[in-house]
Amino acid sequence: MKAPTLRMREWRKKNPERQKENDRLFRLRHPDKIKENNKRRWAEHREEESARNKAYYPRYYQANREKIKAKRRGARHQVTQEWVELKTAEQDGCCAICRTPFEKTPHIDHRHECCGQIKSCDGCRRGLLCVDCNLGLGRFKDDVQSLQNAITYLNKYRKELLDVAS
Repeated sequence: MKAPTLRMREWRKKNPERQKENDRLFRLRHPDKIKENNKRRWAEHREEESARNKAYYPRYYQANREKIKAKRRGARHQVTQEWVELKTAEQDGCCAICRTPFEKTPHIDHRHECCGQIKSCDGCRRGLLCVDCNLGLGRFKDDVQSLQNAITYLNKYRKELLDVAS
């Protein structure tokens, strides 16, 4: 008679799909055990895991950069790549504020009061911005009065500069 562990190994090899489903169900039923095992494993193998991650993830990121960006965008803003492409086409491939053509991945502009700083929904998404315009709006905290004050300020010194030049 075979030892129980050998029988289990053989069963797992013969039934990989059923084993995969059993593992999934176990993880769902016992998240605390999984978390505890992960913490223990990390504590026991911290150095080798860190070295492995440092070697693996830069290569993975380089090979899958666009896929990773799309996944993050989807998780944060609940948008698909098709939505981004459609919005980019609507804006003629340019920033909604400065009209500069996008050189890098556009930023999804949204009202922060609705869903917070990072996430957004259909109700609060506004358009696509370049990095500079997105940061500018963020620094002004989307406050229209502050933006109007900034325009007044810039126009005042612009007029003075034009008066001095003439």
